[in-house]
Amino acid sequence: MIQDFIRDIIEYTFLRNAIFAAILVSALTGLFSSVVVLRKIEFIGDGAAHVTFGGIAFGLLLGTDYIFMAAITAVVFAVAVSYFTRKNKLSESSVIGMLLPLSMSLGVIALSFVKGYTPDVMGLFFGNILMVTPDDVWMLLIADIAAIVFFAVFHRELLYYSYDEGMAKHFGVPVGFIHYGVLIGISLSVVSSVKIAGIILVTAFLVIPAVTSKLVARSFRSMIVISVSMAVVASVIGMFISYVFDMPPGPVIVIMLFLEFLMTISMKGLIRGRM
Repeated sequence: MIQDFIRDIIEYTFLRNAIFAAILVSALTGLFSSVVVLRKIEFIGDGAAHVTFGGIAFGLLLGTDYIFMAAITAVVFAVAVSYFTRKNKLSESSVIGMLLPLSMSLGVIALSFVKGYTPDVMGLFFGNILMVTPDDVWMLLIADIAAIVFFAVFHRELLYYSYDEGMAKHFGVPVGFIHYGVLIGISLSVVSSVKIAGIILVTAFLVIPAVTSKLVARSFRSMIVISVSMAVVASVIGMFISYVFDMPPGPVIVIMLFLEFLMTISMKGLIRGRM
């Protein structure tokens, strides 16, 4: 089966695009996953995922690239959340709780005016490998490179920001810039992941890898490395299982991520029991 899987990856463009996209998505979300979990801003990832639906709907209505519109919507969402929480002292959960249903409602209304062919809506919600194109792969590659550069250049600042924003300000970290950069990065990661994981499942990519790596990591750097590694492994195994059993890859990958979490926490408990 593994040989058939490898042969088909080489032979079929759509499968090759899907596996490359899954790996790149895993690396991208795995990077930001550590910051999301340490900062306890999981709701932002979920909000950004659902807000993209509004951008996709308006993209279809206007006849433009709906992924591009989703990216604009996600960035506007990230900036709006940061603005309302920092300038007006509102909680992030409250702002997201308002913007999320607003975007979804506008998206449903916009979608009702779309005439003619529309992409598979279920595919947008749960992912569809047939929707992945070579352009998507290149976009993900660029996003991955940008994220790696961001984390490499601002590693110290991200470390302070992730653990304690007050301490970060004390040590002269440009908290505002890092905050906006992280939120925009999370939002764009969500948009990049839509075709693989779908709007509903993409939050798992931003949360589960870091939750798992946090159990065993001893530093911020190791947490990122473990998080990315686990996400990539889960994606490759998930793609293989979905190929063998003809199942949607997004949900299978999410299940693999959760199984990694269960295995890690079980092994940690077993080691503690023997000590």
